Formats: sequence, C-alpha cells, structure tokens
Amino acid sequence: MSRIARALAALVTIVAVAGVAALGTLLVLRARDDAIARAEASVRDRARVAAQLVHDAIQSDLGAVIGTTTRAVFHLAVVTKVYVQTHGYLSELLATHPRLVTAAVYDGAGRLVTRIPAEPSIAGKQFKQQEYFSKARSSGFPHISTLFIQLGKPKVPVIAYSIRIFNRGGVYGVLAATTPIAAFDTIVPPYMPAGSTVRIYNAAGERVSPSSEATGKTYTTDPIVGPALKGSSILRRTGGSIVAAAPVADYGWGVVVSQPARQADADERALTTRLSWYAGAATLLALIAAVVAWRRSAPIEA
Repeated sequence: MSRIARALAALVTIVAVAGVAALGTLLVLRARDDAIARAEASVRDRARVAAQLVHDAIQSDLGAVIGTTTRAVFHLAVVTKVYVQTHGYLSELLATHPRLVTAAVYDGAGRLVTRIPAEPSIAGKQFKQQEYFSKARSSGFPHISTLFIQLGKPKVPVIAYSIRIFNRGGVYGVLAATTPIAAFDTIVPPYMPAGSTVRIYNAAGERVSPSSEATGKTYTTDPIVGPALKGSSILRRTGGSIVAAAPVADYGWGVVVSQPARQADADERALTTRLSWYAGAATLLALIAAVVAWRRSAPIEA
C-alpha cells in the first residue's frame, strides 16, 4: 500500500473513531437533558396535584357553609331571630366537615348570637370589626378570611369561611365557620414523595401551611409565590432545589412544592453515568477495530 493510501486510511480511521465518540457524547447529553426535563416536569405536576387538593378541600368546606344558609328552616330561624333552631344545622355542618371546628351565627349588627361549640366568654359580644364578618356582610359573596387567632376555644390560628344571610333587601346575619390552619398540613403531604416540601399561601399571600411557619407575613412580592397568587405557574431551580408553584383555581391561593435537586436528578445522574460507560466502550471498540484494520493493511517487509 502506498504512503498516500495509508495516510488516507489513517485519516478515515481517525474520523470514524472521532465520529463514534462524538455520537456517544451527543447521546449522553441528549439523554441527560431529557432526564432533567422529566425531573422538573415531575415537580411541576406535583405542584398542580397539590393545588387541586387544596382547591377541593376549600370548595368542600366553603360549599357546606353556603349550603347551610340555603336550608329553609335555618334561614327562617336567623331572619326571625329564633337562633336556637340553628343549632342542629351548625352541629351537622361540623359533623360532616371535620376540618371545621366552630360554626357561629352573628346578627346583622355583628353580635355573636349562637356558636357551636358554645363559648360563654364571648357570647353576645360584638364582632362587626372582624374581617370575616364585615367583608361577608358588605359583599354579598362568600368570603375566606385572612389568618387570625380565634377567641374562645380552640384558641389557635384559623381561617373563616363566611356568608351573609339576606332576606328581602336586608342583612339579617352572617354565618361563619372556622378551620385551624393546621388542618391544611395534612391535606397534601400524603400524596407527595419523601423529601418534598409543600407550602400553601392564601389570597393575601400569607403562608397557611406548614402551620408552624405561619407568621402573618405576606409573600405577594415573592418571585415564585406572587405569580402563583395571580394565576401563573412557575418552575425554577434555586438554592439546590427544584421549585414549582401553581395557582389554586377560583380562590386566589397558591401552592409551592420544592424538592432537593440532588434527589430529583438521581435518575438523570444514573442514566448519564450508564450511557457514559456505553459511549466510552463503543469508542474503545472502534479504536481497537481501527488499529486491527491498520495493522492488516500495513505492508509486510521481507
């Protein structure tokens, strides 16, 4: 074989080996990117699931409060001020919706007229300044309050679902039921993998859950929480974690799910390592084949 032919053969061999190596590297990088995208999509999907769980919990409890005011006997009892007749309905509301711990009726002026369970220390007192009363009374729409410490028992941070009782142009009272924010701590975690953190924010931007982190601080300007409260979904990698935020439809709340990036990317690292070995092995085999072919094509000197 002439020197020129041998040089061309060597060039072809080098190009072939380089091509195998480049193809292997490309496949590894593509597989890594796909695995990262799947890990991020998984966290985003968990945020959507969490948002739906919170939505369903709010819808169930708020719907029950609304439904109670539509019961004819309850409605008439409030309008005619025969409040004792509301007790059975309030008890039923609490029994059928265990996240709710108190149910109370206030007259049109904001005076607490009946409450289940009864709390003598606040019976008959004025609550017209309370947001859950004033907003429900003035708006005519169901209202979900911001966080507050409930008077009486249980004296814990709660939110209130409230709606007014309206009849023939007049407001005769407000029905309000409260749920401890600790109840939200148990809604989502059973559906999340170990290592995930779920945070729930109300429409005012207050952190509701985990209840141990609820301080009344608002997060409306937070770059992740803020957009979720406005109805947008967010996905970011920050501080060694993959963070996804999703809005809670209809109520203006938001949910943020975070997972350590190292945990979420475990599959990506395993796949990258495995494919890197395959690509390296393929390159080595191509190199061996090229050497063998080269040796066979070399002239045999006498």
